[in-house]
Amino acid sequence: MDNVKPYRIIIEWNGKEDFYFECDYSHCEIQNQKNKSNVDVSGIFPCMTNAMGNVLRKLRKEHISFPVFLVSLAFNHRNLLHEVDQLLHLLYTHLENKESEGTFSCYVSSKCREE
Repeated sequence: MDNVKPYRIIIEWNGKEDFYFECDYSHCEIQNQKNKSNVDVSGIFPCMTNAMGNVLRKLRKEHISFPVFLVSLAFNHRNLLHEVDQLLHLLYTHLENKESEGTFSCYVSSKCREE
């Protein structure tokens, strides 16, 4: 991971609360073209998707009950931080053996997808 460093994070919702997390990395800060067809890993992070869903609703100017959001965040902060740590661990594991530029992508969902 010492050879390459993340320089851009992209979060793109799929229309609901689930989202794609992408992180571009390189030796220097250059922009790469997005390649959405390749997803390296898939993670199940229900607290994170709930929090990002609240952010999405705020971005779309939809009503959310802010006190309920704060109470939920307070009760779930440990789980949320753990899930963020898991996502970063997936990213860093991916970067360990990379020596050139690329993109790490992960589909983040609140539950298992049915295949």
